[in-house]
Amino acid sequence: MLKIILVRHGETENNCDGLYCGWNDIFLTEKGLMQAKKVSEKLKEENFDYIISSDLDRTMKTAEIINQYHHVEIILESNIREMNFGLWEGLSYKEIKEKYPKEVKEWENDWIDYVTPNGESVKQMYERVTKAIDKIIHKNKRGNILIVAHAGSIRAILAYLIGRGMKDYWKYKIDNCGICIIEIIDKFPVLTALNQ
Repeated sequence: MLKIILVRHGETENNCDGLYCGWNDIFLTEKGLMQAKKVSEKLKEENFDYIISSDLDRTMKTAEIINQYHHVEIILESNIREMNFGLWEGLSYKEIKEKYPKEVKEWENDWIDYVTPNGESVKQMYERVTKAIDKIIHKNKRGNILIVAHAGSIRAILAYLIGRGMKDYWKYKIDNCGICIIEIIDKFPVLTALNQ
């Protein structure tokens, strides 16, 4: 059996302010650091083979805090980053609608394939993340792996392994430091925890 534990990073300033934050390297707030410490306590009895983290500071810091009880290798993986929001990074939805009304309309009409200005589409992010998770699963038929990532990339993993692909992308709510667990038994993924 392969057990994959997915954890979203702790809270950031952009999360507090409702700002789009994809590839911008934003730091954890004090609350985010406390959330990471709490999740590390919840996971301290797990026996991880290693930890995979997105290469952005908010995920790396969360992974480091969790790793205080495990002392295993942390592997950085840029392909599990959040969606690249391009020119929408650091803006609220209200600001985006004001600055990019035409683009927002296009995005609302085709949220899967629309490429944000200087960014990527949900589909491009989904394909990037699912290729990465396929490689991880292929390399690890058994074991216990922690993946520290982002709401969007965790949604993509869940929709891919548990749901009906892109159709289920918005089905999953992932809070800061929320824990999701997928157990893969004989190539069949089973969701055993969602956003705990």
